[in-house]
Amino acid sequence: MRAMRQAISSGTQHLRPVQDDALSARYVEIGLAVREAFRTPALRETFIARLKPHRRLIAGSVPAGIQQHGLLPARAATCRLSDVSDADLAQWLVDDGRLIYGEFTQQELDNYFNEMAPYLPPKGHFIDLGSGLGKVVMSAALAFPGLRCTGVELLTYRHEMAQVRLAEMLAAGVAENRGVAANVARRIRLVQQDMFDADVSDASLVYVYSTCFAPLMDRLADKLARELQPGALVTTVTFPMQHPAFELVKQFSPPSVAWTTVYLYRRRSALDPLPAEPPKFLYEQDSAAWEYAVRAAFAAYDATSGA
Repeated sequence: MRAMRQAISSGTQHLRPVQDDALSARYVEIGLAVREAFRTPALRETFIARLKPHRRLIAGSVPAGIQQHGLLPARAATCRLSDVSDADLAQWLVDDGRLIYGEFTQQELDNYFNEMAPYLPPKGHFIDLGSGLGKVVMSAALAFPGLRCTGVELLTYRHEMAQVRLAEMLAAGVAENRGVAANVARRIRLVQQDMFDADVSDASLVYVYSTCFAPLMDRLADKLARELQPGALVTTVTFPMQHPAFELVKQFSPPSVAWTTVYLYRRRSALDPLPAEPPKFLYEQDSAAWEYAVRAAFAAYDATSGA
């Protein structure tokens, strides 16, 4: 399977097409207003005042979408941040966080699968929510010959790139061992879908690369609590999943598995009824520390842009 592993080992860096179509129009409109306020000295106090109440929804200090690697087009804003409602701004921050993509290195994935092996049944269903370019799903199929492996990805371009990567992996596998490649192909499914709409009811292990999902952790934990069978496993990255339906099985501190902390949970067998509303455990950055980091980001932007 060496050739198949090599075919999926790349992809950490990839071209991110901008979001500028009818479906993303509102995201783009608000994002351009946020970016303008960040870049314009006269609007920066507005930027701080508007975003500070929503800082728990930001992965880091400055939203990823307005940074250099963001998905916003290179054109002027059509509205001002002051014209955006608090509700729309909060939703934009959540949506922006969901567009961030990251993945483990191949060595980190090998470490991860080695640690998960004792907990998994010989046959089961592995689901990656937010599967991006498909690296984890394909690696799981190679690591566990009995598992069905499903990747759920929201963005079209990532889903399409994952399909290309899968085809390349299978082509490499056919040249190496046609039977093994056919077995892997039967067990992998890539789905373009919102992870909150995905069916996880028969999952043995749900994997979430949640480093940038802080604003979504409570909602995600509630979904998994209501849909997973007792005994099902969930792993999260960086952020714990603090919901009474789950017990922490093991915590892998860095660098034992990866660069960040990995949490392994099991769905409890007895918890009835579930809370009517999901508990709120969102981490909120200290107000002063957040503002200090934002002002440092202003200065860094000015230094690099020549402002």
